[in-house]
Amino acid sequence: MTIQDVGKIPVIISEIPHTRAATVSVWFNRGARDEMIPEEHGLTHFLEHMVFKGSETRTATDISREIERVGGDLDAFTSRDQLCFIARVPAEKLELGFELLTDMLTRPSFRPEDVKLEKSVVQEEIRMMRDDPDDSGDELFIAGIYPEATLGRSILGTEATVERFSPSMLRNMLSRCMVKGELVVSVAGNVEKRGVCRLVEPMSSAIGKEKAVPLGSAVAPFSPGLRKVERAGMTATNLYMAYPLPMPTLRLQQVVSILNNVYGGGMSSRLFQKVREESGLAYMVFSSPTFFRKEAHLYINASTAPENAGKAMEIMRNEAFSLKDTLTETEVEDGRNQLIGRLELSLETSTSQAMWEGRNFLQYGRTVSPSEVLDIVRDISYHEVQELAAEIFEEDKLATLVYGNLEKMINK
Repeated sequence: MTIQDVGKIPVIISEIPHTRAATVSVWFNRGARDEMIPEEHGLTHFLEHMVFKGSETRTATDISREIERVGGDLDAFTSRDQLCFIARVPAEKLELGFELLTDMLTRPSFRPEDVKLEKSVVQEEIRMMRDDPDDSGDELFIAGIYPEATLGRSILGTEATVERFSPSMLRNMLSRCMVKGELVVSVAGNVEKRGVCRLVEPMSSAIGKEKAVPLGSAVAPFSPGLRKVERAGMTATNLYMAYPLPMPTLRLQQVVSILNNVYGGGMSSRLFQKVREESGLAYMVFSSPTFFRKEAHLYINASTAPENAGKAMEIMRNEAFSLKDTLTETEVEDGRNQLIGRLELSLETSTSQAMWEGRNFLQYGRTVSPSEVLDIVRDISYHEVQELAAEIFEEDKLATLVYGNLEKMINK
């Protein structure tokens, strides 16, 4: 893995000679949380949609046909911290992947008729999210734990804000993204460094001279406490819990991941064994760390029958609190080995490698190799994991949302 500066763009190149594939990912260090005025709520996600609707030289159909006739595909996502566009192609078609992404991002058409049409598509996406109990529960939960910050808002925006979006708003948002310091290109696969740098040059030449608008520096405050929200028509009760984590550093992420593996990160975890295997209270129960730019929390989720919700919540809390005193060295070692194995398996493809490098570069401002992370994981002590458990698993730090059918809950 190497990093090159091509004009105004840092380019991370991961050469994987044994693969026949290549992945190009273009990352912008801006996400939904950086929409600082109410009128822009959802605009980053809408921009993600609109660059696929055609450029000055290609229609949306042209773009789809060109990538699919070689067996490739284009993708994109908007998170609260980032915006990313991805092209996956056979290695010999790398130039096409670059050409399409460059065309879409530097010469989008943003035709008024396309904007109008896509508003309907995104508004339908918002309605689908609202109708889905799992998605709407997640949205309610994050809004509740970060209520005072844009971090807690929906990535999609609202039907009302989307209705007011215009081509000029899209161009303004894109111009704020296409400046030095706002984007990084991560490429992985059967590629060659010199060839990649040449393919990045057209995109680099389109980068504006303006300076990046500073991102907000405030850390979003975490709000603990219990909330209950009834939802008509649900037969199940969804349980959402979270504990705030310290500022996410590279080492802390690995300590958290080991602790999570013990607590709820797999079928052998305490949560899965106690809630499902031993008690039969839920089909699905798990925990997962969530890391943002400056914030982090341990997310816990289960879905259960209303009459079992109280007992399930009790076990989920008790298992967390008991870890402070009952965590064993064997559990930490198993959690460590699980993390090592998952990391090694997760980087088998060109796409996973490109995504790994791009995401870490935005998070830490530098490249992070898998071997560096593996060295950190192997160096983490039992006491580091134990101390983290003691720090985060406190009753007054816990945020809980009980969502769905509350009528039949026992011990409401």
